[in-house]
Amino acid sequence: MPVGLAQRRVSATEFIGRIASARCCAAITVDQKLDAAIDSRAEVLFILRGDGLDMGAAIGRIHDAGKLVAVHLDLIAGLRADRTGVAWLAKSGADAIISSHGQLMAAIKQDGAVAIQRLLLVRHNQMRSAVTAISRSGPDIVEVLPGVILPDVVHLLPTENVPVLAGGFIRTESEARAAVAAGAVGVTTSWPPLWDLTIA
Repeated sequence: MPVGLAQRRVSATEFIGRIASARCCAAITVDQKLDAAIDSRAEVLFILRGDGLDMGAAIGRIHDAGKLVAVHLDLIAGLRADRTGVAWLAKSGADAIISSHGQLMAAIKQDGAVAIQRLLLVRHNQMRSAVTAISRSGPDIVEVLPGVILPDVVHLLPTENVPVLAGGFIRTESEARAAVAAGAVGVTTSWPPLWDLTIA
């Protein structure tokens, strides 16, 4: 049985508040950097890759350290980006579930997790469909990739309705600060030196 079934569910407001208290979130794989992320100042860890069978144990360790965890459903081995995969991660104790599949946002919320929709924006003409997707799916948070472009595109996103995270390719303090200054509630980064950065 997955770890975390008795875990108190964290609301979207609480989850966003924890990000706001330490704006650089640690983006990790289960087999790399988990210990360093747990020991860092980051309040929220984003598991981007790992084995679905290991999620319960990893989530338990993160919770034992007093931190929150979001898991990227689409990239976890052994799980499919479908209703069953959502249920597995929710029962494993994930505080938030990330997916690029907007149709899963309702299921994630139904299972008591915070719904994070990931938007990969590689062309400017994707913006209109991205905004439509957000309004249709109703996520709690939108994660924009690559995060370094957020300052240039944030004015095109409906940020008044949904908080935005900047993820991907953020490797410097100035990039992290620029994303937050542009309106991101926080950034997700795999670059350990940023996990201890303080951004007001």
